[in-house]
Amino acid sequence: MNAGRKTLSQRSLSIILFFQEHRQTPHLLILKLNLMNLTIKEKAKGAIFAYAIGDALGLGTEFMTVREIKRRYPSGLTDYSQIIRDAHRSQWERGSYTNDTIIISLLIESMCDKGRIDPIDFAGRLSEWYHSIPIDLTTNMRWVISRETFASDPFKTAEEVWQKMNINEIPSDGLGRALFVGMWNEDVSKNAIDTCMITHPSIRCATCAKIIATMANSLMWKDEPAGYDELAEIAEAGEKDIIRYLEMARHGIISDFRLDHEDTYWFVRKAMGAALWCVWHCKSVEEALLAVVNAGGDADTNASLAAGLTALRFGFDSIPAKYVDNLVGKAGLETLSERFSETLQKRFG
Repeated sequence: MNAGRKTLSQRSLSIILFFQEHRQTPHLLILKLNLMNLTIKEKAKGAIFAYAIGDALGLGTEFMTVREIKRRYPSGLTDYSQIIRDAHRSQWERGSYTNDTIIISLLIESMCDKGRIDPIDFAGRLSEWYHSIPIDLTTNMRWVISRETFASDPFKTAEEVWQKMNINEIPSDGLGRALFVGMWNEDVSKNAIDTCMITHPSIRCATCAKIIATMANSLMWKDEPAGYDELAEIAEAGEKDIIRYLEMARHGIISDFRLDHEDTYWFVRKAMGAALWCVWHCKSVEEALLAVVNAGGDADTNASLAAGLTALRFGFDSIPAKYVDNLVGKAGLETLSERFSETLQKRFG
């Protein structure tokens, strides 16, 4: 047992005293105690599966506006079987996840194999995977990982490519890594920055990654969400404009982010904000999943991060069975979850 963590009885007692002091209702006390009983395996497996589920269901509304979603799915998208078969979505079988989940799988495999977070090893795996000709890879990612120098010097390669592309606003497709980096209870901020910067050399992206990793680490190892002030301090030190997205996440509603806005749907700050909003406001993984999926825009990327992060709070068993049972490729995720859980347990448990 990590000496920095309270035992279950100590944590339970502190929560009981808190609820007694603040006269909270019994069902809230039971909920909090259940959350604190989650094992490393329940959290790790929950995060991996919820991430893939958000990716697979989010594909059904990717690039859609809320108005279009209401026309295509009058009662909302809630099941893989509803996903329409247009030119974009017909590239995948219903219930299949996309590149978002494949990339975090490569990261987790690297973490388990190396026993640490090794950006160069991760870059090598991305480079090898690129040669399998992945579907629907974003332009900025394709240009970076396709370079011959990427595997050996990803940081310099990414910097050179981004300068040539003259990228001003930062896309969100590198942010999901921060969720799993945050679960690795060591050098969280540095690892979040490094795994981001090998493909997204931007202070804005790195700051958002640090915030997500900090939230993930708190949920994983402290059994509670990180506080607003702690995250705002990270934003203040990195890029102050991120603070307004933190404010929306803490005090607003999901529609405040305008996730479906055609000119800004891919902004990294939006993906970060929506995920934090779900952690602070949603009472289940499914609530987070459906809130983000039905908000449109870059829905697979946004929903994977939001659902995965929220699953650290509620665990694998809280995910409705239909999403797990009908997920294509679930056997591989089972193996990955088992291995990741064992690695985390041996290293930090």
